[in-house]
Amino acid sequence: MGVPKLTPEQWANIRIEREAGASLGYLSAKYGVSKTTIAQRAEREGWSDGSDAAETVRRKAQEKLYELPDAAQKRAAAIEAAADRAAEILRRHQEETNAVRERLYAGLKAHREAKTKEQKLLAFEDLKAAKIASETLMNLQKIERINWGLDTYGSAKTEIVIERSYGVYGAAN
Repeated sequence: MGVPKLTPEQWANIRIEREAGASLGYLSAKYGVSKTTIAQRAEREGWSDGSDAAETVRRKAQEKLYELPDAAQKRAAAIEAAADRAAEILRRHQEETNAVRERLYAGLKAHREAKTKEQKLLAFEDLKAAKIASETLMNLQKIERINWGLDTYGSAKTEIVIERSYGVYGAAN
């Protein structure tokens, strides 16, 4: 007698159960296929052995056994609250960026419309203030985004550049 022919749906179910932590012995008995056949297919197709799901299964079992409040619902609510806070931060960042953009555009317009040297200097100072504001805002937002986990810069390489200055050759002491 040969190995029973399983349908693609049955194999999909075996994979789902295996990746959820079911043992080869359990799956073999349930589906009438040898442990070796399942293990070979799992190896060939790169299935997880379910060890990553084991802790989740243990936690859910404890919740059911002791009738604990649904931790998954609490986790989902906490994730939703964190997403709301993150969206609020991103909205504020957009508003701040728009304010700096408006300041820049106002400075450019004032510079174009300036008639006297004094007006051009005042407009130029406005443009410098917009530049400083944009650079400061960019740094603050970058720090805030990293602290809230909205952006990750951990994989970026740090480069240290050392510049040496030996003065002017032949200068008098």
